[in-house]
Amino acid sequence: MTELHELTALQLAAAYRRGETSPIEVMDHLLARIGHGDRVGAFTTVSADLARTAAAEAERVLRSADRTELPRLFGVPTAIKDLEATAGVRTTLGSALFRDWIPGHNDEIVDVMADAGLISLGKTTVPEFGAACYTEPEVSAPARSPFDLNRSAAGSSGGAAAAVGALLVPIAQGSDTAGSVRSPASACGVVGLKPSRGLVTAGPAGHDGMGLSVRGPLARTVRDTAAFLDALTTRTGAGTVHPPRAVSYERACEMPLPRLRVALAQGSVSGGPVDAEVAAAAELTARTLAGLGHDVFARDQAADPEFTESFRTMFTALVGARAMAFDRTALRPIVRHLLLRSQALTSGELAASIGVVQARARAWALHHTDADIVITPTVTTPPTLIGRLRDDADPAAELAAMTAFTGNTVLGNATGFPVISLPLGWSCEGLPLGVSLTAGWGREDLLFGVSAALEEAMPWAHRYAGRAEARAAAREQGRESGNFPDPSRVADDDLIVR
Repeated sequence: MTELHELTALQLAAAYRRGETSPIEVMDHLLARIGHGDRVGAFTTVSADLARTAAAEAERVLRSADRTELPRLFGVPTAIKDLEATAGVRTTLGSALFRDWIPGHNDEIVDVMADAGLISLGKTTVPEFGAACYTEPEVSAPARSPFDLNRSAAGSSGGAAAAVGALLVPIAQGSDTAGSVRSPASACGVVGLKPSRGLVTAGPAGHDGMGLSVRGPLARTVRDTAAFLDALTTRTGAGTVHPPRAVSYERACEMPLPRLRVALAQGSVSGGPVDAEVAAAAELTARTLAGLGHDVFARDQAADPEFTESFRTMFTALVGARAMAFDRTALRPIVRHLLLRSQALTSGELAASIGVVQARARAWALHHTDADIVITPTVTTPPTLIGRLRDDADPAAELAAMTAFTGNTVLGNATGFPVISLPLGWSCEGLPLGVSLTAGWGREDLLFGVSAALEEAMPWAHRYAGRAEARAAAREQGRESGNFPDPSRVADDDLIVR
């Protein structure tokens, strides 16, 4: 029997419209799951009372309104990343300095989600100021991969990806400055999209001034991801330049694909080796697209130390700007390290780094101008053990380790191109391995069309099947991790495209 937490966002929305369940029933069910033990460390703050109040109002509207005129995802549960100010809800920014902060306002992305009729269950766990690619803050438990509780959910949207992968919510909001949506998507076996630069609003306080940071969706299916992006793009995008918005990203999942040219770019621009199983997952994706009739060719992704160091300088400046007003002794070692590095930067050094990143981004785009889609491993290794990347005693070494782990993710932030990470690979231990697809600026529609084809050819829904937490618990207790029974699949409703 299919349980409520196994339904996708679109299946829940359809079930509401058919009267088969209600927002109150769904909220109570999911809040009970979280309350029985958030084993993956997904939530720093659970806003149960606000969620139930919103669910009751959604139920009233569903009874009284023309349901065909309501937003597509009306009443669907979600969660907000703990870097976004949320009125009346504790927002810690992953920092002990903000342990008890309750904002009196919403960041714009929170209002956008409310306009879409989405109901937040709370704030998902982040590293301090989002400054790490693992999620182990002082203010809450670390975020863990639902597929192995000894493994990190990566970062900085680690809690959001863990919440989706553990079936606590069907969709969750993330943000991405250097891979912070895609790395957790890879670690938690979910779909994560970094949209094109400028597509999703950042609001007055959310623009980083360098064009690196974007808000983006996390979900378990491609179509849920697309429908969520539709909801996130109802307002004018970020900055003064933004791509045209598709009429419907969800409908793009049904788009007939032309014969595409697809580049498989193995290797890591950040240097260092790519794990053999991770590389094999990217190769399998390329072979699958070739089998679907597309022209696929391989090329190396060469290491570029100057680009990597220049991007790291830009990231350092961003973190330093966030942290400079606070007592450095109260900051996590990695944030304190980045703050001190930023204070040693001259304006000329920062300007030179921005110039290098822009030039290299342009060169990368020109190098792949003959490709409609570029395939890369999302990160360079399977999900890392909790604490493996963290090095409080030597934060400079930690920064180098994080750079090696994220590999190619920074390319999408540098170019501004859209990148989607899909759970298309699985290690011999059953751990998820993300594979990333990059398209040209503003071509999310193409990404969704290709991703939907891959989801059909290389399905992953059975990997969750309501048993991700059981698999993780079994591994934590040292039992054999294989041979989990496949539960019954969720019945497709009239909204689901096969």
